[in-house]
Amino acid sequence: MVDVTRVFEFLQEVADAKILPRFRALEKDEKWHKKIGGLVTVADIESEKFLSRVLVELLPGSLVLGEESAASQEQPYLCLEQDAPVWIIDPLDGTNNFAKGSEDFAVIVALSVSKNIRAGWIYAPIHGLMINAEEGEGAWLGDVRLQISGGPNESEMRGSLGRRFREFAGMQERFADLSNASCCGMEYLDMARGKLDFAHFRRLKPWDHAAGDLIVREAGGFVACLDGTRYQPGDMPSKGLLSARDQNSWNIVAEAIDPVFATLPN
Repeated sequence: MVDVTRVFEFLQEVADAKILPRFRALEKDEKWHKKIGGLVTVADIESEKFLSRVLVELLPGSLVLGEESAASQEQPYLCLEQDAPVWIIDPLDGTNNFAKGSEDFAVIVALSVSKNIRAGWIYAPIHGLMINAEEGEGAWLGDVRLQISGGPNESEMRGSLGRRFREFAGMQERFADLSNASCCGMEYLDMARGKLDFAHFRRLKPWDHAAGDLIVREAGGFVACLDGTRYQPGDMPSKGLLSARDQNSWNIVAEAIDPVFATLPN
């Protein structure tokens, strides 16, 4: 469908040219808050412009759904319903981390056709990690095909949860370790490499999750919304998305976090 290697090169190029020169070197006027909330930097804007241009050139007739351009559109997800392929771009995932000087940030790209993810790429430049997946072709870290093995016992499981979930009574004691990287891309990279046993996400912007959902599933993991449905970009299920090593691990975590939802504000 598309030249996977060429997309690799684009992600590396945009990181080298638009993102890394500004890492720990942002000027005060190079970061601001969007009208809809959330931090944005010049690196986000320039990265998205570059990727939007080169990816459409790579696949003529394709469309773009980018995080930053979507902020100014009334119905940005309508493009996902069309027959044309759609590039879903997070030009700088973990912007807050990037602006604070943390190394945990990533560039994420997915290719969607009729709301089905056909390919995905996640690149964490400081860590030197690039994982990609194509539907039915597995998930790959360079020349190594990734395979997530079965999950450990509940008390040995390591996972990513939001603050309210981590602080819920008994949750810390139930699992071996709970964290949150504030960067979906890093958490999906850790899932695919077996560094995390599960990760739960409440806010399901497609640019954060389309590539990661495919990558974890192609690596042998189990990913589903908490209502049991399969995730598609643009979906906003009320209890979010849960990624786990296997379905048994998914069931354990889903049962553990379910009581938390009743305590959350509407």
